[in-house]
Amino acid sequence: MSELFQSPESADAAGTVVSVAVNTQVWREFDYLWNPLPGPPARGQRVYVPLGKSDRKTLGFVVDEHPQPAQGRKLKHVMEVVDSASKLDAGMLQLARWISGYYLSPLGMVLAAMIPSSLGRRSPKLQTVARLIKSKKDWPQGLGGRQKRALDELHEAHLQGIEWLALEELAHHSGATRDSIRRLGGRGLIEMSARPADDAAPLPTGGTSQEAIELNEEQAAAMERLDKPLQGGFSVTLLHGVTGSGKTEVYIRAIRRVIDMGRQAILLVPEIALATQTLGRLIERLPRVAVLHSGLTSAARDKYYNLILEGKASVVVGPRSAIFAPTRKLGLIIVDEEHEPSYKQDTAPRYHGRDVAVMRGSIEGAPVLLGSATPSLESMHNARQGRYSLIELKHRVKNLPMPRLKIVPLRKELTPGRIELIGATLTHRIAATLDAGRQAILLMNRRGYASYVFCPASDWILTCEQCSMPMVYHQAIGLAMCHHCDKTAPLPACCPVSGQKLVLFGFGIQRIENELFRKFPLARVSRMDSDTMTSPRQFEEVFRKFSAGETDILLGTQIVAKGLDFPRVSLVGVVSADTSLAIPDFRSSERTFQLIVQVAGRAGRGADGGEVVVQTLHENEPAIIHAATHDYHAFCEAELKLRSQAKLPPFARMVRFIIRHQDPSKAQQCAEQLRDILAGAVAGKGVCMIGPMQAGVAKVKNMFRFHLLLSCPQAGVIQRCVGPKMEEAARIPAEIQADADPVNLL
Repeated sequence: MSELFQSPESADAAGTVVSVAVNTQVWREFDYLWNPLPGPPARGQRVYVPLGKSDRKTLGFVVDEHPQPAQGRKLKHVMEVVDSASKLDAGMLQLARWISGYYLSPLGMVLAAMIPSSLGRRSPKLQTVARLIKSKKDWPQGLGGRQKRALDELHEAHLQGIEWLALEELAHHSGATRDSIRRLGGRGLIEMSARPADDAAPLPTGGTSQEAIELNEEQAAAMERLDKPLQGGFSVTLLHGVTGSGKTEVYIRAIRRVIDMGRQAILLVPEIALATQTLGRLIERLPRVAVLHSGLTSAARDKYYNLILEGKASVVVGPRSAIFAPTRKLGLIIVDEEHEPSYKQDTAPRYHGRDVAVMRGSIEGAPVLLGSATPSLESMHNARQGRYSLIELKHRVKNLPMPRLKIVPLRKELTPGRIELIGATLTHRIAATLDAGRQAILLMNRRGYASYVFCPASDWILTCEQCSMPMVYHQAIGLAMCHHCDKTAPLPACCPVSGQKLVLFGFGIQRIENELFRKFPLARVSRMDSDTMTSPRQFEEVFRKFSAGETDILLGTQIVAKGLDFPRVSLVGVVSADTSLAIPDFRSSERTFQLIVQVAGRAGRGADGGEVVVQTLHENEPAIIHAATHDYHAFCEAELKLRSQAKLPPFARMVRFIIRHQDPSKAQQCAEQLRDILAGAVAGKGVCMIGPMQAGVAKVKNMFRFHLLLSCPQAGVIQRCVGPKMEEAARIPAEIQADADPVNLL
């Protein structure tokens, strides 16, 4: 093992030596002396070790041990042992090594992602909590955006009967600093107190509800097909069911079967805040469900982790990171909405939760069930190639019809000279829906009020100083915001080039909200986007109101397309189907098709049926035409043919390298240096290299970005070629990010 960073004055070695993978961007493993620490070392154990000439205290993981060092070697000692026993078994360590190799991430960083960072620390006996003491009408003007979000959090909690919120939780969900929240106390808006820390709620016992739902023929056939896989052993099954076909019921029955056999199950969901309805059914029907999500306090997260480790949780539900839950009797992994790009981690290690689930199932001999109404082309291709089994639910439960979908060419709908985006057809259908006492969901997949601030006289555009992208005007806060770095800025009084008046150009969800208020002043409208929904509690409150009929129109970004089931919804409107089509990415057609079909599936869940109105400027786009007829297989066939001709995924594996530097010329030089290192490694291996070239988003947070793309028809070839070169690449004086199987190329 490497002796890099190990100083000559290190203690003379004697006794057991451990190899440690450190949690930093370092590819080597380092040897340390274990003695005189108590107890033998164990693979996967967390330790602190001195790293570098300064002996910086660094978290690491024991990955190997040796009886004694070679004579004459000078080694440092392990400083501290965090775990009395390893939290990771042999299967998880094998999974970590696979993730490290496939996703080109240092092993120590992968291992750190598998265990909550707070686990093993002494929890504080007291925590600071806050409650609201001023009603909303008495809040002063001029509060900062994040301070107002903190007050909104406390207000929503109060409406749900929760008086006190932990300061840690409040800061996390609102984005406000602890000091800025404390200043709200100084202004008499909130009260703060030190109270005993709430460890975590006990796991719900549940599981007593009988199977009251009778399966239809397709669901029963699906369970019969799953009978053999659920007996044990690795397999992957793709459950392709149209929206409203009862996939969740199949999940619950499958989980019950493995629990009855004494095993545990993991259910991955794209976003835990959007799984409220599913969670309710799971907790009612299944025993000991542990829900993991970012909204938990550190103490609660640690408690649930230990309960899972001890086998006291039968089911684990959570987003992508829940795939690392320490189940010791894993009997089933389910990935709901497996097509969702949110399963891909956007920071190192950049793993894909769905694909890690498949690999974990392979390592631990557990069946994997992938479910979606619009499967990813990768998963459907695997099913067509015979790698996965395919089960289809082609009809909705209770023989409900699929919603009628109408494509509306937007150019023919808009009134000349009027700035609006809800056309005549959609306006008429919303009015009819409201008159009938029904509900509507509208999708506008673009945040903010106006896409950019523009001067027609000089062509000047308000651009973020830290990024290369136009700033989006947000009317709610009266500021322009960069959606890449969150920087805000006031609108200039006039164009700095021409002195002329600026124009707010393009449509965002806030503009659509204003249009709804203007056209339907009596309608009760809720907006759901990442600007208004900053915590699971706010999602739950919006869902509660909509489910109770206290809201008439739910307007949202792509959030509203995910897994909602409201029987009163008879109309879904896609305000603009073109936003995702305009993205310069080979997956834009697939994303557009999935988004339309998924949001259309929210309509007609009750006996009255439903309708969908899709407004577009590209009515002849195949993705939109196939979505209008709910024809997944026709879209899949056409898109796979195009991908095959272009040698794009799933017919090739791709790795993207992003090179970032504060100096644009040095960013390019470093990108070329990386190209030279990798070119020799992939020569003659059938790997195609494109670039380096400027990334689609050329600058983010004052860092200039170049990227380099590698593709190959065979899986794993790129990783085997470039993996050994990653240590050399790490010495390039720039930030280099490796992204295997990227979900976007911007």
